[in-house]
Amino acid sequence: MAGSATGVPLPACLRAADAAREPATAGFAWNERHLQCIWADARLRPARLVTTGGRPVRVLDPGRWNGGPGPDFRGARLEIGGELRRGDVEVHVRPGDWNAHGHSADPAYADVALHVAWFPPAPDEALPEIPLALLRDAMLDRPGFSFDQIDPSAYPRPARSDLDRPCRDALAGAPPAEAAALLARAGRMRLARKARALAAKAGRAGSRAQVFYEETLAALGWRPNAVPMRALARALPLGELAAARDDLARYALLLGRAGLLPEEGSRGAPADWTARIWGAAFRAGASHAADARAGWTLAGIRPANHPRVRLAAAAALFRTPDGVLRALDALPRGDAKAWARAAEAVFRDATRGAESLPPPAAKRGAPLGTERIHAILANVVAPLVAADPEEAARLQDALPGEAVGAPMKEMAFRLFGADHNPALYSSRALLTQGLLELWDAYCSASPESCRTCPLARAPLR
Repeated sequence: MAGSATGVPLPACLRAADAAREPATAGFAWNERHLQCIWADARLRPARLVTTGGRPVRVLDPGRWNGGPGPDFRGARLEIGGELRRGDVEVHVRPGDWNAHGHSADPAYADVALHVAWFPPAPDEALPEIPLALLRDAMLDRPGFSFDQIDPSAYPRPARSDLDRPCRDALAGAPPAEAAALLARAGRMRLARKARALAAKAGRAGSRAQVFYEETLAALGWRPNAVPMRALARALPLGELAAARDDLARYALLLGRAGLLPEEGSRGAPADWTARIWGAAFRAGASHAADARAGWTLAGIRPANHPRVRLAAAAALFRTPDGVLRALDALPRGDAKAWARAAEAVFRDATRGAESLPPPAAKRGAPLGTERIHAILANVVAPLVAADPEEAARLQDALPGEAVGAPMKEMAFRLFGADHNPALYSSRALLTQGLLELWDAYCSASPESCRTCPLARAPLR
């Protein structure tokens, strides 16, 4: 049996790789996210890496895990061949995925300082002039390593150890109520800033309804597609969309302006559905903006989050220019929990019937699920409809917490440690917003700023 240099048996996948030492990738059962976990976690990441050109790589800071479009890790600090390099890190299973994913033509990848892959490149494979480090051979030197050690759902987590957290004492010994109060204060700050920003946007646009439309589409896009969704709302103004004669026409307008009308023979798009949507697009005067398609993130998106599904919800939500917004404005706000239930019902009622619009293969129940409704209510509706910041905070605090994404996870880890109970904040939108506020205000900058961070210098309570 093949083994490591220490005699510890290696996992089957690594024994096979060690025997072959060729770029063949057949039988590799793990994906890019497993490799991202290795890169992010100092306990897994190999201490010794070498580029394909023979230069040693020392990781001073692996960078911040990027949950959205662009390179996998932002702002890394590396020493490559004795030279200090700052930039982004992109991780792939195969080096050729760089070209397959179109990164060379994407300016978001212009600052990549290191390309990391598991397998070596294929012979004569054309790759960018970026240092390439291979994980496979380095991991072969780690006794007993197995991909089974990795739980991708537990990531991203910060690369720092708990002992290195500069804010580790900020909430030391604080009871849960005190920790929640801190997050609530931060959440109110974020909410007040959002309310001011939305009011200013409405003043510039001369229409609260247009701002509600733009912000709702951005929330429908979730992190990967928020930017192109917002751009679409500006390219297809609310008045033009609402003037279309029915849901199908509005849906076709949105797809056409977004560059997402299906090509003939598209996977998951039956011919009859393609013909129906193109017919509606022609009748509505929707052009196929092919140049807009490049802005969308379509790979790795869950079916329920695909833009073609989310735009079906938008077609129904904006049947009239201000119908949904008027319904939300009319809700009594004295009982915040009753308001939250009624506001959720407004969105459910408004999107009824929209499930018939996307291609059959894309359907996964309603095109607007509970989690996304809560996100829209927390991020758009509460700051837009409330009379003042206190009322907005009261409404937002009645909403369930949003899905805990990468920045929230990392902020919670730094404040509360690896073994904290997420129930502390996950059930209240005001508190999850507080995590984001603290992350944006203190932690999203370069890790070097930790030395001067207020969270490290003084207690928060």
